[in-house]
Amino acid sequence: MSNTNNNMQTQTSNTLHNAIMEAGSKDRPPMLAPGNYVQWKSRIKRYIDTKPNHEFIHFCLENPPYKLDWKDIQVPVSEGSPITTTERIRETYKNVSQD
Repeated sequence: MSNTNNNMQTQTSNTLHNAIMEAGSKDRPPMLAPGNYVQWKSRIKRYIDTKPNHEFIHFCLENPPYKLDWKDIQVPVSEGSPITTTERIRETYKNVSQD
């Protein structure tokens, strides 16, 4: 009985998939065709231009987020000592400098 249900679900899924593919290919290019992204990109940029902080938003889009990594820091061997040692720490959002 469950084998019959699985076959029916598979047939329904295949039929639905085929219908979607046919509708997209006959009348218009598929929605995710690479050529369609340019239009949406310009629409999004025009929308951003209406916002008060549009320069900052454009900057964030063009410069991806900072990737946290390992960092070497100089740590004194003891308090007040001029001798330092290098320690390797994992960067977090709290300890990243805003250079």
